[in-house]
Amino acid sequence: MVKKLLLSTIAVFGFVGIANAADLAVKAAPYVAPTYDWSGFYLGGFVGGGWSNNDASEPDLGIIGTLVNAPVVQTTSGSSFIGGIEGGDRYQFGKLVIGWEGDIAWGDTGGTSTASFGPSGATFARTLNTSIKWTATATSTVGIAHNNWLLYGKAGAAWAHLDDTYNSTLTATGVGTVPFFSGTGGQDRVGWTVGTGIEWGLWQNWSVMAEYDYIDFGTKTTPITGTVLPGIATFPASIGLEDNLRIQQVKVGVNYRFLPNLW
Repeated sequence: MVKKLLLSTIAVFGFVGIANAADLAVKAAPYVAPTYDWSGFYLGGFVGGGWSNNDASEPDLGIIGTLVNAPVVQTTSGSSFIGGIEGGDRYQFGKLVIGWEGDIAWGDTGGTSTASFGPSGATFARTLNTSIKWTATATSTVGIAHNNWLLYGKAGAAWAHLDDTYNSTLTATGVGTVPFFSGTGGQDRVGWTVGTGIEWGLWQNWSVMAEYDYIDFGTKTTPITGTVLPGIATFPASIGLEDNLRIQQVKVGVNYRFLPNLW
């Protein structure tokens, strides 16, 4: 009887010990879900669309502009397919992701507009063409990460090259339509940009993104050099065309992280 009781006690304690050991093993090695890391240098490409609005005015017309009812502002709008490259670096602190980025986009987002004005019997038609073949930005970025999702914002400086073409005609009773002025001008522009986007990590080194950017180049005078009565006489002339240029861009693209942070 004593022998049976002793064996039963040993069996009970052995079972309890095995159960406790198994429980400790489970608690000692909990499952940890993998975390996506947004840190590192990256390089990518994008495609999308660009839209521009350029409000042009001619302060040089002065009182003459008022007499012939010339519009104070002539708006030229345009849109285009764009494509480009981008690159930068990010560093992740918990859910906070900070970094910098540079990009360049190609695509002529300019356009053409025509305004008609003048007194009775004499009508001027002014045609303006704006061409912006590329833009570039350098920005600081900050975002919030949730595993392989990143919501971010960006702000910084922007650059572009603007080309203007100015052509005008005069239609008068008894004369018909004759060319009045033709000229061209261009300049590099510097402005600012803000944007926001969302990025999704496909794998640890690859991600896809969608982004919206607003770029503002402010108002600046573009010198237009040309001739009065082109094709009829040669009278060199120049005017100052004030351009107020804004651009919007929507992009989708792919990024590849290829190098860890160097600090």
